[in-house]
Amino acid sequence: MKKLFLYIFSLLAVAPCIVAADGDLFPYPVPPTDMVRLDERCDFLVSRFWRSCDLKSAMSKRDKLNATFGDWISFMPYANADTVHVAIERLLSSVSKSGPLTLELAQMAEGWVYSDTSEIFSEEIYYPFAKAAAEHKKISGAERARFENQVRIMENSGVGKTVGTLEYTTVDGKKGSINDVHTQMIVVMFNDHDCDACTLARVRLSADINANALIRNNLLSVLCIEPNAASEEWKAAAAGFPQEWTVGCWEDADEYFSINSSPTIYLLNSRHKVLAKNVRIDDLLSALAAMRQQAGL
Repeated sequence: MKKLFLYIFSLLAVAPCIVAADGDLFPYPVPPTDMVRLDERCDFLVSRFWRSCDLKSAMSKRDKLNATFGDWISFMPYANADTVHVAIERLLSSVSKSGPLTLELAQMAEGWVYSDTSEIFSEEIYYPFAKAAAEHKKISGAERARFENQVRIMENSGVGKTVGTLEYTTVDGKKGSINDVHTQMIVVMFNDHDCDACTLARVRLSADINANALIRNNLLSVLCIEPNAASEEWKAAAAGFPQEWTVGCWEDADEYFSINSSPTIYLLNSRHKVLAKNVRIDDLLSALAAMRQQAGL
């Protein structure tokens, strides 16, 4: 990372000459000295990064290639989205005939932007890599399965996506889905009935005056979903949840939603578009306060 920080500093300083440090697989591209804006210089780097690299040969030095791939990813937040999308598609197209190369790139992308330890977490960056691996006929079915699951989750519940599948069974056995909910805002809270953090989040949300005002005025719905099969313990606990909420269980929730912690909170609009995910309870309550004020309640 020290090398990367120095490199970005040299970009900002508009250095006349930049040479890759010892140990790199190839020299990084050098933006023209008259290109002074950070986004323009990062566009230049992102779009031209791999021109001097023989990927097939570089795959024999996976650790170095992975570090280099990480440097490329690190410029993306400062580049324009269109540039990033085109650059990713160009790289994937260059290895599209090779299952092993496509798989290697997808695995590296997962580590850099779609893991619990990623410094930059981005479904937008990761999606084309995962989709390429999920659809590649020269990658074994067992290896494709994980990417197929990730793609299904991102397509169903990624930020900016419209939720197509969200089903549940209520305590009394009735079936329901997201299609039954049409309020202006929808909170989906995936939580376990016996989780301390979940209990605290439920108590805070149920006691929130802003949430309750919005619910009374049919502007907010809260879906409290247990991401497991129905159990007698859950039924007993759910009996004490707010009557104004929709409470259900869904055993297959993690096949359509990313549930990395408990609780995991999503915020949807009336058209079921995902506005935010992994929302902290503090941030959710702040958003509901702003929503109530805007509604004039």
